[in-house]
Amino acid sequence: MPAGRNALLWRKAAVLGGIWASSEIVLGSFLHNARLPFSGELLTCIGIALLAAGHRLWPERGLLWRSGLVCAAMKSVSPSAVILGPMVSIAMEGFLMEAGVDLLGGNAAGYALAGGLTMLGTLAYKLAKLFIVYGPDTVRVYLRGVQWLRGLGLPVHGAAGPLVAAAAVYFLAGGAAALAGLGAGGDAVAAPAASGAGFERSSSEKPRARYHSPAVLAAHAVFTAAVLASGKAVPPYALALTAAGYGALCAALYPRARRLLGRAGLWVGVAAASAAAGLLLGSLQAGVYMALRAFLVTIGFSAIGEELANPALRRLLERLFGGIFFETLEYSFASLPGIIAGLPSARDFARRPLACLGAAVRRAPHLLENAAGRPVFLITGRRGAGKTGLARELAELLKSSGRRPGGIRADGFWENGRRGGFDLVDLSDGSRTPLCRRGAREKVMAGEFGFFPAGLAAGAAALSPERLALADVVFIDEVGPLELEGGGWARALRSFLAGGGAAPLVLTVREELAEAVCSRWGLRPAPAWRAGETAAEDAFAALLGCIDAAPPSC
Repeated sequence: MPAGRNALLWRKAAVLGGIWASSEIVLGSFLHNARLPFSGELLTCIGIALLAAGHRLWPERGLLWRSGLVCAAMKSVSPSAVILGPMVSIAMEGFLMEAGVDLLGGNAAGYALAGGLTMLGTLAYKLAKLFIVYGPDTVRVYLRGVQWLRGLGLPVHGAAGPLVAAAAVYFLAGGAAALAGLGAGGDAVAAPAASGAGFERSSSEKPRARYHSPAVLAAHAVFTAAVLASGKAVPPYALALTAAGYGALCAALYPRARRLLGRAGLWVGVAAASAAAGLLLGSLQAGVYMALRAFLVTIGFSAIGEELANPALRRLLERLFGGIFFETLEYSFASLPGIIAGLPSARDFARRPLACLGAAVRRAPHLLENAAGRPVFLITGRRGAGKTGLARELAELLKSSGRRPGGIRADGFWENGRRGGFDLVDLSDGSRTPLCRRGAREKVMAGEFGFFPAGLAAGAAALSPERLALADVVFIDEVGPLELEGGGWARALRSFLAGGGAAPLVLTVREELAEAVCSRWGLRPAPAWRAGETAAEDAFAALLGCIDAAPPSC
């Protein structure tokens, strides 16, 4: 698949996954706080319907599993303190939906199969979760329950009978949800994109930086695995002391663990369920083991989830996946506040669920246009060809015409016949800050140049949404190897491309890197302006055409 098409498919997944994640975060919190029965199954049905409707709108192979990965990653902003399990479940739902559609095609039968498989996956996940959290005693509890049903005279049809009946109900519910979403998606295909009112993008808050350790992550993983494998080898009193110590340690290290420990209702429910299971098994000690095991596994998964936010791990995964997945998340997180603001109230959703789903999908093309439709121009050329000089001339022409340039320019200087360094110029106010120098030994290096923290901070401030809000044209001089590796101005560029508005973007890029830059950020630029060959007046006229005209005409 061509890189540009692949990037567009990921952006579509960012939009669909963002809508799905918003329903998980907002409606999920409402349903769980309301303590409604089968709230998890209801959320899965909503996700199935959204995916079916979204795929009806954009019937492309690979959209569904990508949307599942996006939604799973975005689940990290959920108010719930336990996110690792739901993230795995949501990702699995995306893959199962994709499998069903692949098997029978993008038709009613294919969507129904996809929805049924997804709900079966949800049932399998719940059963596996019970076994992992409470251990082998779960099977004994189930078999005792089957005996109890037989004692009531109900037709159980063997030990597996209740499971088969539950699987059939889940499969039918998933198929029905998919067909309902198919109808909502059909309305979205026929309708034009809705207006963007209430969907302006705003930058999402980033969590406060904290120290992460691969060794600590490994320790949590090993400890949790040991708890899962220990069975009843550890005496109850020793397991209780271990639980108290581990809970205190995690509470001291992780905010999510503290919030989790503060949820008294959750732990009362775990204790009650474990005690009931112990009575059913005729062993109070078995109930104690189940409760302690559930506590340790839950806290352990919460700690692992926080350690997975390690920036070093993120950079490793960016290298493995080429960065496109995390760029997709930048688009999704930037759009999430606007998507949530546009969600219907719980009352409206309860009264008109299909109409609300259709309205959410109808907004998807508008969100995609915001992510991908910004006019982009490249100034290219070899090193020393005058790329920055052309950017400087364009900015001056804009000022003289009453327009406001924004962004950054990197003015270079020479020492002893070679480039000595660069100063960063904030185009919104003309302020200048040393950016990098040849031979400087700094934490951030690009070749022989060391980048000063103050210069990088000044660039980040110049490219912040607040500083760029009033700009008519935004410049980033330049985007090079450092940005392609995820450093420099990469984050600011992703944020700006994900933001609302339609101000043209001008990037200076070395000609040998132009294709890689366009592929990395999914850009579809106008024909490049070559430094030394393109007159500033001609480039200025093209910019004015984009400023004065609607974005699609650019």
